Amino acid sequence: MAANGPSIALHRKCGFREVGRRERYGHLDGVWHDVFLFERRSVRTGGPGLPTRTCDAAG
Repeated sequence: MAANGPSIALHRKCGFREVGRRERYGHLDGVWHDVFLFERRSVRTGGPGLPTRTCDAAG
């Protein structure tokens, strides 16, 4: 697990899921770090899947 394991655990506990990872992307104090990308879908705009809003072309 990455050095920021507690942060990753907190994000997962709060409903976020990992959608990406950049390996050796961040450099700090002579050490390379992985960078994680998390997302949490909004229930208002589509719940667990993709947003369900549609665009009315006639409008």
